[in-house]
Amino acid sequence: MRPRVVLATVLLLALCACARWYTPRQPLPIADVVESSKSGASPSLTIKRIRDSGTTYSLRGSDFAKLKADGVPDPVLDYLQQSFVDDLDLQTRYWVTGEASLGACSFCYPQPVDVDKLESGYGVVPAPPPGYYQAGRPTGTPDWVPYPQKLQTGPPVSLSDIEKMAKDGVPDAQIIDRLNSSPLTHVIGVGGTFTIRTQPVAGLSGAELAQLHEKGISDAVLDTLQGQFLSQFIETERLRYQNIGQGSVMH
Repeated sequence: MRPRVVLATVLLLALCACARWYTPRQPLPIADVVESSKSGASPSLTIKRIRDSGTTYSLRGSDFAKLKADGVPDPVLDYLQQSFVDDLDLQTRYWVTGEASLGACSFCYPQPVDVDKLESGYGVVPAPPPGYYQAGRPTGTPDWVPYPQKLQTGPPVSLSDIEKMAKDGVPDAQIIDRLNSSPLTHVIGVGGTFTIRTQPVAGLSGAELAQLHEKGISDAVLDTLQGQFLSQFIETERLRYQNIGQGSVMH
């Protein structure tokens, strides 16, 4: 065989081998998370499937109660919330420091979700395209997160405050107004005395959101709570990354 023919054959074989070895990464559908939980798989196994797929989900506050009703256990709910927060933390760092860009990589961002239909993913659930640029906010931030924040002049509000308002019969509209005008307490947790993390721990867990629904908090309030929590989390992290090397920032 002529040298050029031999070289072409070798290259073709190498390309075929690479094509068999490499397959584009596919986000894990939210329906698979529910199915894994319903099948009796342990929470750790379900979490491993999500982690191995590299998938995060843009979950609203009310979604966690719906997922729990579908059989998803608390440890998985907590992982879903924490991985979502981790992604927003990463995107905030990229946004502030300008050190990287994920472009239009659809599987690199939290996947849009419709829990009622158990559907997820860009091109499946209506959402701005992946990598869509919006001035003044990190790329990949869901459009339902109210960031940049409006001026918050009210006193701080806690989860126990929300529970008490709901128990006292305060209308949802008033609770939502309070959430939209007041800073939340404990936006970022410490993760325990012996926990070492390179990223902040979500101060509002997935299991807590599901439990609030069980205590009578409406979907509309939970969605507002999640949106405000994420908005305030992004702002806290923006300040942290902006001030790296200029002294510590208190959360």
